[in-house]
Amino acid sequence: MHSRAFTRRSLAWAAPLFLAGGAACGLLDTNQPNIVNVEDLDSPSGAATKRLGAISTFTLAKDGDFNPVAVPGNDDSFNDNSDGYILTSGVLSDELINPGFIPSRTEIDLRRAEPVTAGLGELFQSLHRARNSAEDAAASLQAFGDAPDTDTGIPEMHSLAGFTYLFLAEGFCSGVPVSRVVNDQIEFGQPLTTAQLLDTAIVRFNTALAHLSIVPGDPIHSLASVGLGRALLNQGLFAEAAAAVAAVPADFLYETEHANTPAALHNGVFEAFNDGNFGVFDQEGVNGLSYVSAGDLRVTGDSGIGADNNTNTWFPNKYPGFEASIPLADYVEAQLIIAEGELQASAFGAMTQRLNDLRDLVGLAPFADPPDLVSATDLLFAERAFWLFATGHRLGDMRRLIRQYGRDPETVFPTGDHFRGDTYGTDVNLPLPRREANNPNLPDSPDGCLNRDA
Repeated sequence: MHSRAFTRRSLAWAAPLFLAGGAACGLLDTNQPNIVNVEDLDSPSGAATKRLGAISTFTLAKDGDFNPVAVPGNDDSFNDNSDGYILTSGVLSDELINPGFIPSRTEIDLRRAEPVTAGLGELFQSLHRARNSAEDAAASLQAFGDAPDTDTGIPEMHSLAGFTYLFLAEGFCSGVPVSRVVNDQIEFGQPLTTAQLLDTAIVRFNTALAHLSIVPGDPIHSLASVGLGRALLNQGLFAEAAAAVAAVPADFLYETEHANTPAALHNGVFEAFNDGNFGVFDQEGVNGLSYVSAGDLRVTGDSGIGADNNTNTWFPNKYPGFEASIPLADYVEAQLIIAEGELQASAFGAMTQRLNDLRDLVGLAPFADPPDLVSATDLLFAERAFWLFATGHRLGDMRRLIRQYGRDPETVFPTGDHFRGDTYGTDVNLPLPRREANNPNLPDSPDGCLNRDA
């Protein structure tokens, strides 16, 4: 079965909040939403409302609130017109380029993002809003739900919170603060290192896995397991990561869902491709993978002209319409995590067999066993890139190639001459946005980061 998260434009803390009615196959297949007033939030229906709002907020932070005619950061939407984590991390990596006319996206594409880069603050805010919403919803379901011990929404919320910490760790520099509002006052957080963010994510996933409502093989148990495995990979705990996902079944898929109407429910990644604002270059900046020339059925698309009416590029069709869902975690990723454990154990044959088993599922030809660690690593990370294309994984993987596999950043990230006439910079992550400068706990550095290392 598919376990799905469903998008709704959340009004965050405004009144009233809207609760969609239940349906067998999805919250998008509902009648007119009911209204839950703010004074009724401390109730079972209020807690359920918070869960739906948290799913909505998480979906917007991950998949984007793309507006084809707006500069990221405009204030005409609930999510500040953030491009979302998938697009923003993808354009910094070798997955995507900016063939549009918005300069801020070019700054990120050039590996030269600044704290004042438009849209950066909105993405950062969206991720923290998603984190806070999920944590608050978990607490409300526990405190006010009818049967918290059997409510799978609680571990689901802990898991979504864990994924937001993962996105912050994989996407941003070391030194991300986690601030909170207590009694209507901001309590500024201390800057957390990348390792500390990952530790925090792991706590959330383990909390989810310990909940009485789920057992191995259940969709939410698998969601938390894949999240935990991903976090452990980032920490270099490869055997532990493989063990974490060992029980994920072959039919597991958790995805965020979208719809044709209203526009508030559009798949932002599809819309960005469809409007020519994000595309793909084959072997971008020398080091990029052959997403186009490989002719791989997992990354298909068509050539065309970008939104700037000048740039010839290639537009993926992985998401075929406004209503297309976007995976967050699935069985394939679980198998790729196990394969990396086999890579680390120098079990190249076992790793290759696992990769070939996945390829066989979609009719791709098998690989021969790689002869050494370097070629085996290249094979695994290329397979991860193609299987997980445009799902928000690639930037974290490229950083891991530097941090865990000892590769020079200029052999991993796009480098050299950029197609807009400039040269690539040296960013391997995103800086903190300027709006965080009011946090007195941040170091006195130009970008607020503890460091910009991978």
